[in-house]
Amino acid sequence: MPTPAAPPPFAAPSLDVATPPPPRTTADGAIRIEGLKRVTADAAGTLTPASGGLRSDLWQGTPGPIALRLLALLPAAPDSQGMRGLQRRMLLSSGPAPADLPGEGAMLAARAERLLAMGALDELMTLAGAVPGRADDPALARSFAEAALALGEDATACGHRDAVASRADDRFWVKLGVLCDLSRGDAAKAELGTRLLGEIGEQDPLLQEAVQAAVAGRAGGPNRLAGAEPLHLAAARIAKMPIDPDVAMIDSLPVLVALSRGIGDPPFAARLAAAERAERAGAVSAQALIELYAEIAVEAGPVDGALRVAEADQTAYARGLLWRTAEMNGDSGQRARVIRTALELSEDGSSWRQTARLFAPLIRRLTIDPAAEPLAPDAIRILVAAGEPAAARPWLEWLRTRVEAGSPEARTALRRLWVMARIGGGDLLVPYREASVAAWWDDLRDASPEDASNLGGAALTLLDALGAPIGVDAWRGLAAAPSTILYEAPTAAFRNGVAAGAEAGRLAETVALATAGFGEVPLHDLDPTAVAGVVRALRRLGLEDDARRLAGEAAVAYGL
Repeated sequence: MPTPAAPPPFAAPSLDVATPPPPRTTADGAIRIEGLKRVTADAAGTLTPASGGLRSDLWQGTPGPIALRLLALLPAAPDSQGMRGLQRRMLLSSGPAPADLPGEGAMLAARAERLLAMGALDELMTLAGAVPGRADDPALARSFAEAALALGEDATACGHRDAVASRADDRFWVKLGVLCDLSRGDAAKAELGTRLLGEIGEQDPLLQEAVQAAVAGRAGGPNRLAGAEPLHLAAARIAKMPIDPDVAMIDSLPVLVALSRGIGDPPFAARLAAAERAERAGAVSAQALIELYAEIAVEAGPVDGALRVAEADQTAYARGLLWRTAEMNGDSGQRARVIRTALELSEDGSSWRQTARLFAPLIRRLTIDPAAEPLAPDAIRILVAAGEPAAARPWLEWLRTRVEAGSPEARTALRRLWVMARIGGGDLLVPYREASVAAWWDDLRDASPEDASNLGGAALTLLDALGAPIGVDAWRGLAAAPSTILYEAPTAAFRNGVAAGAEAGRLAETVALATAGFGEVPLHDLDPTAVAGVVRALRRLGLEDDARRLAGEAAVAYGL
């Protein structure tokens, strides 16, 4: 019988803020002596400014109760990849926490819970190794235990349970005890545990089903794991229950990440679908999904068959088939055709931007020639949406060359792309010129008069937030018709809080207010003035790259 491993070892962090001894001075008052601040758990983190973290005084000026409230409001899946990355860095950054927290470890536990919700399993397990002696903190241990369950590390999870079970009153630990009995092969004791849960009003059909399957010695048909959490996936894995290829009823990002990695032995279709959903939420990288696409068998040759399959069956497998077909085809015109089809099949703005992230590596490798020219506008948008504006420069240069050769199509494309390229790439892609703004506006009014006012307003709002010298008279020409788009916007408390936090230099508070205010609302549904307010705030705090990334994502999402 295997012995549960102890929880991971903990090492002390480098910073913190408990109350130091009172300062002393020498007799003549010339020298002031202050005591060192005691290191506490809430300062722990895995990132420093040198390794991509935020500055170490990120919580300075924010009261502890406010910090905890904001952490609890953070979304699990912001629609902006840039904002998700910024939120993740904030949660992992080391540095002194507020001094007026209700108890030591409260802030660390809140950060860990949000990292778990985001599906940041590897980062959370690394954080577990950077925490000093907090194995007996039930709130913190729960997040670490759930991450371990999702990663298939049952002994580690059970070690956490053993450390806190005598003091914790959360029913989760009772359920974990059932799972630990199951993992040790004691199905009878696990079954008794599920009966006791039922008697205290804690019914858990998914856990009960897994225990019954283990007791009966037969797993039954495929399990869709509707509403499953890491504990349920672990129970199904131990009971050897087959996983249904359809994972649409699973909302937990830790579970989707686990399935994408093959934990629980899901069928390939389930891995692919889970990875696609997790990538869209930012919980797995585009590269991880691409590596699964690479397992799809495709024969080199004409692309028509793959295009027909994808158009008829718009599943994760079909999208992977398009990616593999584009990768396998060395003809730039055919590859461009496949990429354009993948973009056309994207059902909404978030899906389009996911497609952009996935196909960006193929765009970078594509030979820019006349056969690929029809893809040029989309290629530039794709690379800006993927946060790679530098890679879009060759495509812009190609269009400029075509303009010099007398191509009217290239001239029109350049004029229409200018504002998006400026927002997403700044001087790296195009210089700011009032004439270029005017030309873009003229083309927009001619091409889409019904949308011109809304799109023009979004464009100038983002340009202004990035510091472009938008003239005071520029806005008058946009007010040609009443708005036809109903945007969603954060409340006044969030919007004004972002501005005030940035003004005062309160870094983590501002980032938390911004991401919590946006929530999980699709980026294209957010009021451009709210997005611009966050862009301004990030720039004021010195986060220029993050501000530009958000603005570029928004420009693509709005269809600029």
